[in-house]
Amino acid sequence: MSESSSVKEDMSLSGEVESLEKDNKALTGELSDLELTLVKKKRTAKALLGNSEEQKKSLLALVAEENDLVQEIEFYESEKNKMDEIYADVSAKYENNMKILEDMIKNVGFLKGEIGALVLQMGMLEEEIPERYRDADNLDKKIKGTFIKALNDLQNRVDVVERKARVLYYQKEKT
Repeated sequence: MSESSSVKEDMSLSGEVESLEKDNKALTGELSDLELTLVKKKRTAKALLGNSEEQKKSLLALVAEENDLVQEIEFYESEKNKMDEIYADVSAKYENNMKILEDMIKNVGFLKGEIGALVLQMGMLEEEIPERYRDADNLDKKIKGTFIKALNDLQNRVDVVERKARVLYYQKEKT
């Protein structure tokens, strides 16, 4: 039994070894398929990694460009805000200046009317000046005439008084 059991055991072991060798062969085939798949997947991964790097560089360039554009937009918005403030200030000054000009135009119109009235008054006064001057000249002539008459009358009286005084003097001296 020992022999028969040993043969059986050998057979059993040899069947087992064959089965293990078949399994080993199948596993080796599977291993080579997996290695081939692994090589293909490594190539694909390498290609994808390269593609990923290119896309990453492209994406970084696009992100940088986007950041530049965002900064540029922010700059233009701040400039627009400044321009809006300047426009509002200039617009307010313009409105104020227009109001001042309107007031000045009204004042010029008023002054024009006043000047017209003064011109009319001056015209009337200029018309009156010759009359008044003639009246003043006539009055001056009358005053001069009256004064000269008064002086002549005074001179005549003085002469009369002088003659009377001489007559009285000579009459007294004769007596």
